Amino acid sequence: MKKSNIFAFIELTKLVEELKVDQSKLRQKLKSQSAYFNIIEPRYFSEGLVGEWESILTVIKQKGAKVNEEGRIVSNAVSNTIDHLSDHECHSLVERVQTIYDSVKKEFQ
Repeated sequence: MKKSNIFAFIELTKLVEELKVDQSKLRQKLKSQSAYFNIIEPRYFSEGLVGEWESILTVIKQKGAKVNEEGRIVSNAVSNTIDHLSDHECHSLVERVQTIYDSVKKEFQ
C-alpha cells in the first residue's frame, strides 16, 4: 500500500504542534495556521486517509470566501469558516487533525 507523502507528514507535524495550545486560544491558533489547510492537498495522502483529509477540508472551507460589497475577497474560505465555528467545533476539528496526523505518523514508523 502506498504511504502518504513525506510532505504531508512534515506539514501535519508542524500544524499539530502549533495547535497544542490553551483551549481558549484555539480559534486564533486555527486562523493563524489556516494556510496549512490550503497547502496540504488530498493527493499527498495514502488511499486510506485521503477521504478523511477531504472531509476535514470540506468542514474547514464550508462557508466559502468572505467578499465585500465590491465583490473583493476579504477573508479566504478557511478563515471565514473558522470565524463561524463554535468552540466545540474548533476543538472537534483539531481532534480530527490530530487523528489523521497519528495515522500518517504510523505509516512512517
